[in-house]
Amino acid sequence: MQPQPASPVPQHAPPPKSGPNWLKIVGIGCGVLVLLAALCGAGMFFFCKSVTASKDDAQAFLGELRAGDTAAAYARMDPGYRARHDLASFQQGVATLPALSSNVDATFTSFNVNNGLHDLRGTLTTPTGPVPIRMTLVSGGSGYVITGLEVGGR
Repeated sequence: MQPQPASPVPQHAPPPKSGPNWLKIVGIGCGVLVLLAALCGAGMFFFCKSVTASKDDAQAFLGELRAGDTAAAYARMDPGYRARHDLASFQQGVATLPALSSNVDATFTSFNVNNGLHDLRGTLTTPTGPVPIRMTLVSGGSGYVITGLEVGGR
């Protein structure tokens, strides 16, 4: 006797869903928002890091002048400036601005970056009172180099 084939049991497929799959749409939307937030955060991180680095190099320049190490401060000047001026003329220029060597602190309160040029403005604290300062820097090799310096409006 041969076994009888089992009678086919009808398999019912679930009815197709109609309308949008909201869970999938919300998931993709959240993923896109997280990606955009990460990109914005990375951009802000690198921008702030850039401004902080130029500010640190400006502070180091002023610290070297305060310590009387004009040769080290001169080395932080833009190569174009150093090609036109020797160390002796740099030292003479620093001597005409006593706030550079007598300052006890420098506070930069304004930062502007435009096409790689960092413009820092603030105040030098000196024994005779506050003196406005403006420095411009550009990236140069291992750090930022000073391309412009204005102290007390000069």
